[in-house]
Amino acid sequence: MNNAQETNARVAAWLRARRRQLTRHWLREVRKQIRIKPVSHDAVIGLFDQLPELFDELCAMLEQNGSPRTTAMRAASDARQHAQERWKQGFALDELYAELDVLHRCVQAYVRKYFLSIPSRQHQPATHATIEAFFSDAIRTGIAQFQSQADRRVSEAIGERDRALAGQHRSEERLRIATEAAGLGIFEWDPETDGAVWENERMYEITGQPTKLGPLSAREFTRILARPEDAARLGEALDAASAGHHEMHATFEICRLTTGERRHVEICARCLPDATGARQVVAGTLADITDRVLVEEKLKEADRRKDVFLATLAHELRNPLAPILNAASLLRRRDISALQLRWLQGVVERQAKHLATLIDDLLDLSRISAGKIRLRREVFDIRTAIERAIEINAPAAARHGHRLEINGIAHGSSIYVRGDPTRLTQVLSNLLDNANKYTADGGHIRLSLDATDREVRVSVEDNGIGMEPSTIASMFEMFEQAAEVSSKGTSGLGIGLSVARSLVAMHGGTIQATSDGRGKGSRFVVTLPVCHAPARIAVQAPRAGNGPAARLRVLIVDDNDDASASLAAVLEDHDVHTASCGKAALEMVDRLKPQVVILDLGLPDVSGYEVAERISGRAGANGSVGPVLVALTGYGLAEDVERTRQVGFDHHIVKPARPEQIATLLAEIGKTAAVREQ
Repeated sequence: MNNAQETNARVAAWLRARRRQLTRHWLREVRKQIRIKPVSHDAVIGLFDQLPELFDELCAMLEQNGSPRTTAMRAASDARQHAQERWKQGFALDELYAELDVLHRCVQAYVRKYFLSIPSRQHQPATHATIEAFFSDAIRTGIAQFQSQADRRVSEAIGERDRALAGQHRSEERLRIATEAAGLGIFEWDPETDGAVWENERMYEITGQPTKLGPLSAREFTRILARPEDAARLGEALDAASAGHHEMHATFEICRLTTGERRHVEICARCLPDATGARQVVAGTLADITDRVLVEEKLKEADRRKDVFLATLAHELRNPLAPILNAASLLRRRDISALQLRWLQGVVERQAKHLATLIDDLLDLSRISAGKIRLRREVFDIRTAIERAIEINAPAAARHGHRLEINGIAHGSSIYVRGDPTRLTQVLSNLLDNANKYTADGGHIRLSLDATDREVRVSVEDNGIGMEPSTIASMFEMFEQAAEVSSKGTSGLGIGLSVARSLVAMHGGTIQATSDGRGKGSRFVVTLPVCHAPARIAVQAPRAGNGPAARLRVLIVDDNDDASASLAAVLEDHDVHTASCGKAALEMVDRLKPQVVILDLGLPDVSGYEVAERISGRAGANGSVGPVLVALTGYGLAEDVERTRQVGFDHHIVKPARPEQIATLLAEIGKTAAVREQ
């Protein structure tokens, strides 16, 4: 070891021996620096623990006399670690530099004290140079590390900003797409200057403002576009929104500038800071809601017609019930004559048929609305349907003293159409019925038939109350009827023409109405496509077994005791028994062995479907032929008929059934050889 190395080793030992004094001196000098303000307990601890590591490394280097490269590497490593810790603790760059610089100056001062205490100062410059190089590398590396941390933080902040801007751009783009898809116009209004910005073309489309003229201010918008009765309300709402009191939501009418068309619009707006954040603006959307308003008005009108319909339905159902109840009261008298009895019988029968007609109309309406009505198409002469319709309505025309004129039916060749004869008879009968209702007594009704090679036209014309031309189209809407109905005392549910139009359309035809006005009569024309005459069909020979009707054992199952008892009385020519529930019905089937079971489907304990399945299952298990099963129910859709067939019913009759219909069915069962004996 040469003299310089020995000197450095003695300096290191001298420094180590005075480490406490040097540290106190260094700490005192550090605290004098105004810029250094440790902000946490960890920062204060660093003054004692982190920086002295550099001091220890310096002493070790002097003792071992390390190479300059090794010394620089050790100093840089410790300086980077200290700079990273100070960065985490929130120190500034000048504070880091001051800490390292104070330590450097304190060490150099103590080294000078050492050389002042010895006689020879030969190697003092070299020792100071070594220490200077050590701290130079440490300070430079620490600052570089600190700056690297700052650069990385700035880079991260810029990245976060870029990601935030990209997210904002995507959000704005999604908002733009959504507003365009919703047909919304976007605007911004400055309350201080009354200036406006229209963010998209939709604002110009809704208002009709030419694009080249630029946006309208809020005051111009209110004055030019809004109706006078809406302008004040709209201005107040805008002022309240600009003051930030509450969000604006207003609907009103505007007059488009280019076409003068009236449109319903809706504004939604609120007060927000502008792009600079220094001022408040009103931002919002403008929507054209004309279509929605029209739909809402139609729904309100439909709801109104529904209410009228329900009130009319209640009235129409009560009307036939009143004479029926009166007839029932008269039947309690013992002194009633045969003539009165026949009259009461006619009253009950007529009113019951009227109720059945009302129910049929309601069922037709429901089936047509659900798309479940099925036509039984065949090729037939349209005059057949006309004659049936005349036959149905002739008595009513006679009661009112109407003159019914028929043109184009008595002579000429047949006119064939392909359709459902029953449904087309229903349409024509409805038109004749309306003519009877809405024509004063002694009026004139004309039915005419006209045909070409491609179509046939049936017109029904009267000189009755007529219709306003503006209301003709609505007469075919559901639940709509003439306003004069109540004053004339005529009946109807306002669904006949709606059903007629649907039925005619299902036949590929049209129905049109015309009238010259109130009190000038009406004319309805049904147009249908014609077809070729049908091929001849061989007449089948009558089936054998048409002998006298047999007396049958019949079981009627219905939880309505009045219905089962009255039907049993009608079928008095047969051996009739009744049951009011499914369990009793199954017991009576085992005991009585009936040949026919007339079964209601809605029973209180077991459904009619299950009763039918059990009866059929028992007969099959015994190898015998079970009774003929007849479903008597209020369910009459095609799927209802198919379901009864699947569970074993032989016949399906819809309530209210005419007594003669059931009597005829039993007569046919009694005559046929297919009666299933038990």
